[in-house]
Amino acid sequence: MPIGSGGQFPYPDFKKRYDTLLPEPVVWRWADTSGRLSDTEHPERGTLALSLPNGSAEIIRDVAVAYQVIPAGKNTTPHAHTWYHLFVVQAGTGTVTFHDTSETTDLSLGDLLLVPAWSLHHFNNPTSQSLVLLNLMNIPLLAELGNLASRQSEPGA
Repeated sequence: MPIGSGGQFPYPDFKKRYDTLLPEPVVWRWADTSGRLSDTEHPERGTLALSLPNGSAEIIRDVAVAYQVIPAGKNTTPHAHTWYHLFVVQAGTGTVTFHDTSETTDLSLGDLLLVPAWSLHHFNNPTSQSLVLLNLMNIPLLAELGNLASRQSEPGA
């Protein structure tokens, strides 16, 4: 492969390439979202991701937002990953277990939960009502850096 020749251009033109547009306000109506949540399958790692009008899943710089629903009587498999979660409990109750410290804590409406990167965790919902979590995560940033990785515990581990 031949070596190419570099070029130059005025610094103001360089700077313009990295200028970002100011974000515009966006609203997601709970009536629409709750309807979609109840009509959508609830895979173990998340139910619905929010997007901007242009389709971008990066809601604010470097951050995505999604809903995770743990249906009544269900739990997630212990797992860890490079991204963090900041969860806000929107409905229901349940527990989260952090396997690295063997700690479990109860979750209820309005609670905030930070799950740091690489923290082995899982949710349990022993109740008759779905546990609904709003999830802010830095997946867009880590994807840009090429640093998305995760691990899941073996069953029974």
